[in-house]
Amino acid sequence: MLLPFRLCADDLNPRLPLALYNIGCHVQHPIYRPSGYLVPQCFIAFRGKGQVRFKDGKSLTIGAGQALILPTGQPHEYYALPGEPWLIGYIGFKGRIAEELVTGCGLPFSTVIRLTDAEALMNPLKQLWELADQSETARAAYISGRLYEFVLLLSEMAELSSGPDSLPASSPAQEALRRAAGYMQEHFTETLQMSNIAHVVGYSVQHFMRIFREAYGITPHAYLQGLRLNQAVRWMEEHPDMPIKEIAGRLGLEPNYFIRAFKKAYGTAPGMYRGNLSSKADFNTNQDF
Repeated sequence: MLLPFRLCADDLNPRLPLALYNIGCHVQHPIYRPSGYLVPQCFIAFRGKGQVRFKDGKSLTIGAGQALILPTGQPHEYYALPGEPWLIGYIGFKGRIAEELVTGCGLPFSTVIRLTDAEALMNPLKQLWELADQSETARAAYISGRLYEFVLLLSEMAELSSGPDSLPASSPAQEALRRAAGYMQEHFTETLQMSNIAHVVGYSVQHFMRIFREAYGITPHAYLQGLRLNQAVRWMEEHPDMPIKEIAGRLGLEPNYFIRAFKKAYGTAPGMYRGNLSSKADFNTNQDF
């Protein structure tokens, strides 16, 4: 799979806490960045092997089935090692919770991450690459949701071991937050109380909410609401005739509350948002003739 470098539109929705910056997948040529990169960037090696060197002299070898995440502004250079071509998939992302999301998912920066199934990331990477070519403001939140899911998937595939280049073992708090996030991902269509989620992971409500915000940069309630609204957008795209009231009901939300929350997050009411999607689809259809 070869995906040429693609830069996402920079001003789709500057209010989003997480947004795609750049993406691609190709045989890697040598790169030298004495001032680091503008945004955090994730690399996934699908074939071959390469070396990453840092300003302090430290170096890491990244081979097939491994990943590396670099923070903003860390000086580095990287190049392929002799042998099979070094096929690298990469994603740059930005936003006020970009780096917090990485650490909140238990992923380390500047450390080799072994993956249980790197090949399973190819299709999600390709889907994000295709979305990056779209410049409609109405799609920005959808792209953000897919990027969020990609980081979560990456964290689920990260192997925990005690090797020198591996992801270090998570603390009990990190494991509890992972369980809480997973619980919300599985049950976000149900009526969830923060007290119940805190109880599931063995913390008081106050302590759970504090460590969750510290790790993810948002409250558990905002995280849960983001899951629900992302699903609402997906249903709007997949089922354009589904009534807004039914979408709200499926998410366990009162319709008026859902409309207010959606408008606050996306800057427009759900009905108008869906209308924009339909207008875009009609325009693309007409362009084919």
